[in-house]
Amino acid sequence: MMSMSFRSAVLAVLLLGSTSALHAQTAQKPAPAPAPQAAQPAPSASHLQAARELVVASGLQRAFANVIPDIMLQLYRNFSVTRPEIAKDLKATLDAQQNEFIGWGQEIVEVAARVYVAVMSEQECKDSLAFFNSAVGKKYVEVQPTIFANVGPVVEQWSTSISARMLERVRVEMKKKGHEM
Repeated sequence: MMSMSFRSAVLAVLLLGSTSALHAQTAQKPAPAPAPQAAQPAPSASHLQAARELVVASGLQRAFANVIPDIMLQLYRNFSVTRPEIAKDLKATLDAQQNEFIGWGQEIVEVAARVYVAVMSEQECKDSLAFFNSAVGKKYVEVQPTIFANVGPVVEQWSTSISARMLERVRVEMKKKGHEM
């Protein structure tokens, strides 16, 4: 089973790839990265709203959907193992608070929207949103979980292979310098 951090890394790679593909479709020339600035003006309400909608339409929000339930489960497991006498009350407390905790998931939509606003113009957000609201864009979002499920194990195998090959190559080069590893 993939770790949460590994799944996050795979997700990031795939989402970056989808953004690149989208830009390739919607623009002849990719926009240069914004220059770092000390203070940027607050985004317009419409820019931020387009970015929020993009977070949802692109499937990015769905990528965060299991984070809160996973944290709740981990909290339950950690405390019920070390304090088995509170397990029943802890489960009841977590169940009673679940809707509130799940609601906290909206915070990440706002954070992600602000990331989009920082790197994409309002028009780019709207153009991207148009893509994700199109039939092919909806299909892309629909198949993302299947893509992640199939690519994840392959990436894990590939990274293990790269790691072994890299270690062997470094050992050979270090041996040439008189170091055994």
